[in-house]
Amino acid sequence: MANPVVALLNDPAVVAEVNALHEAYEAALVGNDVEKLTEFFWDSALALRFGASESLYGAEEILAFRKARPANDLARSVSNLRIVTFGPDTAIVTLEFDRNTGGVLRHGRQSQVWRKMPEGWKIVSAHVSLVPEDFMTHAAVQVGLPIPAEYRDGVRLNLERSRAIAEPLLALQLDGSVESATVFES
Repeated sequence: MANPVVALLNDPAVVAEVNALHEAYEAALVGNDVEKLTEFFWDSALALRFGASESLYGAEEILAFRKARPANDLARSVSNLRIVTFGPDTAIVTLEFDRNTGGVLRHGRQSQVWRKMPEGWKIVSAHVSLVPEDFMTHAAVQVGLPIPAEYRDGVRLNLERSRAIAEPLLALQLDGSVESATVFES
């Protein structure tokens, strides 16, 4: 006997419909088309969007975020796009992306739950996150010193060497009576 759940998965027509919506959403996102982005989300207090640094509950909070978001550095490249549909009215879209933000290439992930409502397909829940950057990338941004790709391996090696040099010093235990530096008093 065939599994009825498997029969509902990934109907090609539903996958194609959701894929077309995803492509339109992506174009609206990188084009900062706030009106179109708002139309994609469910107009409900139950709609949810967790972003890289914000938690938005309800269509009103999502709209306010969209209106206030700066429209710079929005272009991104998408990879690992997956669309899984469950029957004719539910889909999950997941992807990874790379986006240059303030001169730093960031890698992120996005997942969306789409539900077909009487008014059409709507995103009912979304989650966007950035993969934590490594120390070297973070420190370079903080001091305003970009590290070109061709030098990153050398910088990483020097950081590892610095750690190895500092390790014995940091492991040295001094008792409270030892002055770690000469104290000059006037």
